[in-house]
Amino acid sequence: MRDASLSASTVTLTIRYAGFETITRAHTLREPSHLDPILFDCIRQLFDRHWDRSRKVRLLGVALSSFTHGGEQLDLLDAGRREKMEKLAQAADSLRDRFGFSKVQFGGSLVRGKDEVDE
Repeated sequence: MRDASLSASTVTLTIRYAGFETITRAHTLREPSHLDPILFDCIRQLFDRHWDRSRKVRLLGVALSSFTHGGEQLDLLDAGRREKMEKLAQAADSLRDRFGFSKVQFGGSLVRGKDEVDE
């Protein structure tokens, strides 16, 4: 998404339980974003709010939509934090391009144990 200079306004989470019951919930961000921490936080909040902990989960899906091409409105109250996240995203993208996507990940997206896949 960042390679194409796109930002998403809507984050959609799909949870399918073992009995194939599926729920889909979406959240529209106040301003479009392409930053991992903002998108991961939204996904985590949707999951925590709608996950039925008494049931086994069969599938989780995440979709981003309502794309814009640049021209994001900046949050003036938190400009310093946003600038740091932008620099971090650019550095991570550069390292991923050079060494592979799975070699550099943000802490919230780390894969644990044997399930780690090398892309």
